[in-house]
Amino acid sequence: MEQNRIQFSGSNSQLFTRVAVQSPKTTLIVPETHNAILIKDGQMLQTLKSGKYQISDFLEKETDENSVLEVLFMSKTAKLKLLWGTAQKFTFFDEFAGENYRVGFSGDFEVQIGDPRKCYLYLIGVSQNLTAEALQERLQSNVVSVTELCLLDYIKQHRVPYNQLSNCKKEMSDKILGQLSHKLQSEYGIAVFSFNILNIIIDGEDLKRLQALKSGKQTNICAGCGAVLSEGAKFCPECGLKTNSKNICPVCGNVNPENSKFCSSCGTRL
Repeated sequence: MEQNRIQFSGSNSQLFTRVAVQSPKTTLIVPETHNAILIKDGQMLQTLKSGKYQISDFLEKETDENSVLEVLFMSKTAKLKLLWGTAQKFTFFDEFAGENYRVGFSGDFEVQIGDPRKCYLYLIGVSQNLTAEALQERLQSNVVSVTELCLLDYIKQHRVPYNQLSNCKKEMSDKILGQLSHKLQSEYGIAVFSFNILNIIIDGEDLKRLQALKSGKQTNICAGCGAVLSEGAKFCPECGLKTNSKNICPVCGNVNPENSKFCSSCGTRL
């Protein structure tokens, strides 16, 4: 007759559950929904698939009775939805306006344990419960770095203007999903099942400047620094450059000679 038995009895909504083993003479039952990791004094001994096991079979005969034994039930099916966002805005270049602009992104992504051993080594460790908030914090820098590189590449490759970013959310999200899934799986044993860009917020001042360029409001843009000017301003409040609506190109901001009919840089009629 079995003296002790350990089997999973928690909620399968959690990525993992840690259980203390009181005696080496314990039967371990791993359900189909989980893998299990046997840990002795903080070191992984064995990763076990679903089935019935005797813990003593994985221990040396001389195992110290004071050794700390644990079983970590790692869910195969639990998914956790996490939030992500850029603490600082990315800087992109709009080739149609010929201007840089700053933009922030946020959204969510869904993760699951892909490699139990790697996930234990690089994420879980001695944690009793890895909360969604803690996992978000651990993965945030990876998510943001992958997102920035993917967005820069996508916007440059597809020549996406600032005012068309929202129309490309799905395509950009799919591109990021592939790159992010590879990175988190290889580094942390975490599989990513979905990735969504939900919010795109362009810096207010940059948006005014880009919209002014697009609409051709020559007196609203400083040719020297790109700052938005108040109507009738004679000098830029940011860089001090004297304004001259007659020779500043509304498209590229180039300062042309007086009485020019066309911009010497981009050919726009002045």
